[in-house]
Amino acid sequence: MTGDQCTLALDISEHFFNLTTESLRLRSNETRCYQTLGNLVSDRIGLPCALEDHAPETIREHLSAIPTTGDIRIDLTITRSSADSLDAVKKLISEGLGSEISLGDTLSIMLFHYVVGQKAARVLERLGLEGTDNPPRKSAISEELGNEKIVPLR
Repeated sequence: MTGDQCTLALDISEHFFNLTTESLRLRSNETRCYQTLGNLVSDRIGLPCALEDHAPETIREHLSAIPTTGDIRIDLTITRSSADSLDAVKKLISEGLGSEISLGDTLSIMLFHYVVGQKAARVLERLGLEGTDNPPRKSAISEELGNEKIVPLR
């Protein structure tokens, strides 16, 4: 460990552990490179806060469904600047929720936000709606019929 990095030890629940591994699977597939939790957190720390995309009640429901604390020990190694940013995110979310949350809760919310975004992107991609620059493709049937109102659903 270098002087610019710190390691945070967290005791997390099995549900939260499953969220971390699913997040890492999605991120590794997205980047086509094996990822670590530290890399994922560092890459996501400066992006929009979960409160911008999810109602506080949704975040509270997530924290109820996925308990943070448990008996699985993980070590999260991140840069000191990422740790400081993570603390700032923790304060921002705590203020938005109106109650103090833990560092583990903050990580859980960040990973929840990431997974939901990835799943939504996959659904839009399958529907052919992944971007405004890419109009939905016509199916072979609609091309044969000449009917441009048919949009393929996959």
